[in-house]
Amino acid sequence: MNRVAFITGGGGFIGSETALVLAESGVCVAISDINEETVKKAVDRVAEAGGIAKGYVADVSDSKSIDDAINQAYRDFGRLDIMVHVAGGSARLAGDNKYKPLIEQEDDVIDKVLKVNLYGAFYASRSAAKIMVEQGEGGKIINFSSTVGVNGLRYACEYAASKGGVMSLTKALAKELGKYKINVNSVAPGVVCRDDVDTSTEQGKHYAYGTNFLGEKCTARDIAYLVEFLASKRSDFITGQTYICDGGRSLAMRGSELN
Repeated sequence: MNRVAFITGGGGFIGSETALVLAESGVCVAISDINEETVKKAVDRVAEAGGIAKGYVADVSDSKSIDDAINQAYRDFGRLDIMVHVAGGSARLAGDNKYKPLIEQEDDVIDKVLKVNLYGAFYASRSAAKIMVEQGEGGKIINFSSTVGVNGLRYACEYAASKGGVMSLTKALAKELGKYKINVNSVAPGVVCRDDVDTSTEQGKHYAYGTNFLGEKCTARDIAYLVEFLASKRSDFITGQTYICDGGRSLAMRGSELN
């Protein structure tokens, strides 16, 4: 019987790649995002690769919305084995030019970032855990943190706090769910180079290659492979951990003037 994964932010850059990689390993994927169009594109992408996927529109900052989506996916597939909370964002969630010192930051920016990154992790984890506990076959819960949650970043206090909170949630929830054989871990990416970055420019080169100690470009697939490992049986004895995938960036937040 194929395992089933529910992925928040599954229509996004890293989320859609994660859905594809999991599908390539034989996992059925329930792809969730707030944007219906990106959900459809991600579902089609998996289907074109020969995988099995269904789409669900949900807002991770709304507990009822995410509960409804996860419960519907459980009804559609008949089981739930993996939950990956990828959905997230920085101050840009509230619009352009929202990166500010905390003493100047606006309530709505703090609220939006915490709701998506941290509350979303709480809501999705809680909803998935309820099903996994009742199902009685264990499971994997994987939430996305960030290297910014590890080391902090000036003018991004709300983002750093939300991602740091995910790491603490991971530890506490792993202790609660261990007796049910449910592994809880988190992934902390560094700078992940998007396809539209022009690496022929100095700024693009720096963004892609200068923000890590390997001098290589991190792709969405690099992160997806880490999720695949944490979702697999190979990680059955790992829980409560945050795995950093950043080419060593968090050793000194290399390449960032805002460190």
